[in-house]
Amino acid sequence: MNYQADARHQLPEADPNVHAESQEPGLVDAVRFLYRRRVNLAIHSLVIFVVGALIFSLFYFASPKIVAGIVGLTFRGIEKGEYPSGRRFNVEDFRSPALLTKALADAGISEQRISLRDLAARIYVTPVVPAEIQNRWKKQEQAGSKKEEFSPGEFKIGIEMNGLTDLERIRLFDAVINRYQESMKFDQKSAQGFVSTVEGGYEKLISIYDPWDIPDLFRQTFISLHLKLDDLIAESLQYQDSSYQLSFREIAKDLDTWERTRLQALEALTYQGRLTRNREIVAQRIQYRIQDLDIQIKQKSQESTEAVRLLEVIDRPQALLAGQLSNKEGLPLIDAGVLDRLIKSDYVGPVVQRVSRLQEQVQTMQAEKARLEKQLSWLPRFSDAGTVAIPPIYGDLTNTLSRELAAIIQEYDGLLDKYLTATVTSMVVVKQSPLVSRSGYSPILFLPGIAILSVFLAVALLSIERLFERTGRGGV
Repeated sequence: MNYQADARHQLPEADPNVHAESQEPGLVDAVRFLYRRRVNLAIHSLVIFVVGALIFSLFYFASPKIVAGIVGLTFRGIEKGEYPSGRRFNVEDFRSPALLTKALADAGISEQRISLRDLAARIYVTPVVPAEIQNRWKKQEQAGSKKEEFSPGEFKIGIEMNGLTDLERIRLFDAVINRYQESMKFDQKSAQGFVSTVEGGYEKLISIYDPWDIPDLFRQTFISLHLKLDDLIAESLQYQDSSYQLSFREIAKDLDTWERTRLQALEALTYQGRLTRNREIVAQRIQYRIQDLDIQIKQKSQESTEAVRLLEVIDRPQALLAGQLSNKEGLPLIDAGVLDRLIKSDYVGPVVQRVSRLQEQVQTMQAEKARLEKQLSWLPRFSDAGTVAIPPIYGDLTNTLSRELAAIIQEYDGLLDKYLTATVTSMVVVKQSPLVSRSGYSPILFLPGIAILSVFLAVALLSIERLFERTGRGGV
């Protein structure tokens, strides 16, 4: 008993501080620790934030400025990556030297300040791909299938150049877009503009061509111009201003009147009057043309047959070329209901369209062949019939034809220029106005991140200080 009492008296008393420090600190202890040192925490956070903001500001203001906007292209053919003329679309057209030279002049910026090479290298054109297309691409990539083809119609255009004011950057962006619109207008005008193959009056034409060929020159000009008018009438239906469509229809009506009252009169006078200098050469040329048309008709018909076989292979409705449904010339037609269903298919639609196009070409060539055969029947079968005198009315009628056709073509070109000027702004649209910003991260996003990081670093510094304090106390 005495030994036990002495042992209790010899043991030291427990230190309550040592017992408390031996326990693991919890969340409440951490909050209490930060609250007691809240002033130090605020000072550390503020100092770290100021230092981080200064470093970010140095890098931010040293980075170049960029003006960027989104441009939408809505012209016909962009869904296939083509211009209306059929030329392939290329983003390099935004950086062409001719375009940039004119854009710099429009923006009032001297080429001594900015070289074309540097400017072209600092223009960034990024396609804008819709979210649904990206999602489909991801699913196709996961499935291991081929990605579907997609030709973007929107592009983000950025110009990153030093040495310019913000106003000059915006003016340069607008100038580049305006000059691209001008190039689009030129591209369409070169595709839809018309240059007549018949120039000059009777004296010039009769000195170059045989009288038998002159009506055919006018006929080919009439066909070409009418096709362009048909395309423009169909295209102008989509434009909000219907006055252009009505104007193109008026020109087409004038052209039809010219063909009925003038051209047909010249053809009748020439062919029925057998007006030619050398009937034998004319007859041989017509026969050669008929034989060439026979070859082309056979080739096109064979291509059409092969296209139909392709449709049979892919197991589609066989009512495409309905033998029981024929037109006056005996050419098979495509059933409208079947065509509507097949056009909805991506891989069948182009084949059906090709069949229709081939049949239309065959029909046109057959009509041309019939016309030539009729002309050949008007020529005598012998070459010594003598030369028929050209009546005076022939020269007057030819001059009238040439003068009225030139007036129609001039009216067409003038209206086409006005139409393209009015519609080009709807084909190249700025969907997001240009904004000037610095390259890199935005301060709106980066500065809050610096503030949050500053608080974490301040807490870490206080924790390290506390650790050193405990280490020093333990050493003592």
